[in-house]
Amino acid sequence: MQQSMRKLRFSLLCFLMASPAFAATLGPVTSDTTLWRLAMQARPDERVSMPQVVQALWQHNPQAFREQNVHHLIQGAVFTVPSREQMLALDAAEAQRWYNTQLAQQRLPKPLTAGRPTTTTESAVVANQIQNIVAAPAGSVALLPDNTVVAAQHSTPPIKAPETTNAEPGRQMAAPNTPQGNWRLQHELGWEQRLFGSGGLQQAAKSHALLSYRGQWSYEDASRRHNVNVEPYLRWHQHDSDSHLIDLQQAYWRYIGTGWEIKAGIDTVFWGVTESQHLVDVINQSDLTAGVEMEAKLGQPMLNLRRSGSAGTFDIYVLPYFRERQFPAPAGRLAPPARVNHDLAWYESSDAKHNLDVALRYTQRFAGMDLGLSFFSGNNREPLLQPTPSGELQPLYWQMEQYGLDLQWVQGDWLWKLESIYRRTGFAEYVAATGGFEYSQIGVLEQVWDLGWILEYQYDSRDEAATLPGQNDLFLGWRLALNDLAGTEFLFGVLQDLDNQQSRSIKLEGSMRLSDNLRLSINGWLFKSDEPQDTLYWLRRDDYLALQLSYYF
Repeated sequence: MQQSMRKLRFSLLCFLMASPAFAATLGPVTSDTTLWRLAMQARPDERVSMPQVVQALWQHNPQAFREQNVHHLIQGAVFTVPSREQMLALDAAEAQRWYNTQLAQQRLPKPLTAGRPTTTTESAVVANQIQNIVAAPAGSVALLPDNTVVAAQHSTPPIKAPETTNAEPGRQMAAPNTPQGNWRLQHELGWEQRLFGSGGLQQAAKSHALLSYRGQWSYEDASRRHNVNVEPYLRWHQHDSDSHLIDLQQAYWRYIGTGWEIKAGIDTVFWGVTESQHLVDVINQSDLTAGVEMEAKLGQPMLNLRRSGSAGTFDIYVLPYFRERQFPAPAGRLAPPARVNHDLAWYESSDAKHNLDVALRYTQRFAGMDLGLSFFSGNNREPLLQPTPSGELQPLYWQMEQYGLDLQWVQGDWLWKLESIYRRTGFAEYVAATGGFEYSQIGVLEQVWDLGWILEYQYDSRDEAATLPGQNDLFLGWRLALNDLAGTEFLFGVLQDLDNQQSRSIKLEGSMRLSDNLRLSINGWLFKSDEPQDTLYWLRRDDYLALQLSYYF
């Protein structure tokens, strides 16, 4: 059976590598097309901000805009969709600033004094005058919603889209391309204060401070084919040495060819489309010491080969080294009921951490729908924790095979999402799925605010034996984006167990920019459970609120 699977995967690889290469496309532009709608279809995942997607589409498709005006789409134009890496190469804060500038220019009430640059105060005044931003075509959303579509024969010859130059003060911008290439250096210092409502099960401290540093160093040669990216991350925890972290989340070289690319080194890869959990996301190990959201990842050594063709995009991942899951100690809160002893780690594979894991992923975009199919074989990223006579927990890493499906379908103001997996690991064999929708309500309270309504259902065939919440749970959430110059956004969500009315978790997330260099984030969790078998039971006294300040330079 395994030999047959290897032959099948090899045949599929040969077929896709032999197919002609074409980048994914969107369009053609019609009278009801908006740039925001195109960006929603092009957005690979929630790790890429919408301003990054919009700016990337504009930069890589100069032929689709009249005189490079982001508000004037050319009828009949076809967009080439940039890669996820190209979108993330645009700094999120700078893309947000560029977006705010375009939004202000969209409804500029009168020209400003010629020859004088727009000040931040003037931009804010202009932004406050933008009211009732509603798309002309039904179903379009928020940013740049009423793009004017002009006939192609009236457009001027396309001009190459310029690189973004409106950097925030204190942030180092990429130098202009030279024969020697392009360097980019950025730094982020973070301070987080977590405040707990009680001492928890272990009567630990109620106040915890965390300090962190993240660097983003990148080089791109003059041909824009060779890229080197390095992203170190360091974290210090006030009360828990197990939560200290020194990690390379990126340290790779990438070569981009025509219709294909290769990447070697350490990287962080995100799969998934749903809000409440990412079932298909199995490449990187989760960093639980960063928070219970399981969104933070550890860097994963890999060799990645990507082929983009008319039949879709195909990725092969060869993962030569395994990262164990990092757990906080009881003193660090949000921890298992006992300390996890990593020295006792057990592996089903005789190669242990050096087991050669393999993953495959195929993606394709159809008119408004994104399809993802994935396969993984290797060490299970989620260990089974087994109590020992000494009172510690021993992590057991079984081998696993996982087949995944993810779908995302944009239908006007509706965004439908689905993730489903079939997994075989150790003595378990099960199916899990998360599906639902996000509905965007535009211009709430007669403001430029957007309100997203999120509803998702979580299913796991293991029922009460599931190792994570979500075997029969309902997630209801609201996402509020103020569309202001500070990029203010909030997310509030409730995950309710449908089998046990007393088991639920509530989360709050939010962020806003305080200045050109400072961003404030808020993160809060409430846990409630009265069932000892429930995963949330061990967190029932760890309700907390966290405030984080990030300084960029």
